Amino acid sequence: MIEVELKFELLPTSWPRLEKQLTTMKSLRFLRNSDIYYDTIEFDLLRQAVFVRVRNHTSLEFKFNEQASPLHNQCTERVFPLVPELHQVREMNALFSRYLPHWRPVDTVAEVMHKNSLVELAQIENRRVQYTYDNLVICVDQVEGLGDFLEVEMMCEEGSDTIEAEASMHCFASRFSARQVRVGYVELWLQKHHPQAYQIGRYHL
Repeated sequence: MIEVELKFELLPTSWPRLEKQLTTMKSLRFLRNSDIYYDTIEFDLLRQAVFVRVRNHTSLEFKFNEQASPLHNQCTERVFPLVPELHQVREMNALFSRYLPHWRPVDTVAEVMHKNSLVELAQIENRRVQYTYDNLVICVDQVEGLGDFLEVEMMCEEGSDTIEAEASMHCFASRFSARQVRVGYVELWLQKHHPQAYQIGRYHL
């Protein structure tokens, strides 16, 4: 599946209408996400707009864009447990070796970091409340050190046209006078804490 996602910074003027809207929506869950992103010391993944993170110390998420799109609004995502099964190990190694030609095969997520010398790129703490609205997933995020954001998400079949999905998401967000942010939390974090890495990445404000 392809995750299509639009992100908006919530302004003081955004909240009254948003809070009213939230009362009409189904609340799914409250989450506290702790994400540690990893890369090589040369930022080989960041240069290719590939994002590898360990979420809540429970799984590894590998996010990439098949079309190498210049826009940061959709990605393909693969999720692996810390100790993957054999078929997951094969898929995980195939993904890494696709973007890192000198990849050394591993059997666990711990070996991903140590055997291939991946280092911490960023750590992002996020308190999220998740809702549903029609076929959209709506997330209200409080990101430590970055601010408050609205994420509007939709899952689409891989290879499908996402134009209609994006139009629907823009339509929903337009009612709250929020400011669209065309990068992810990683880029926002790097811009603030690691400007050199931010400039190396493909996506910029």
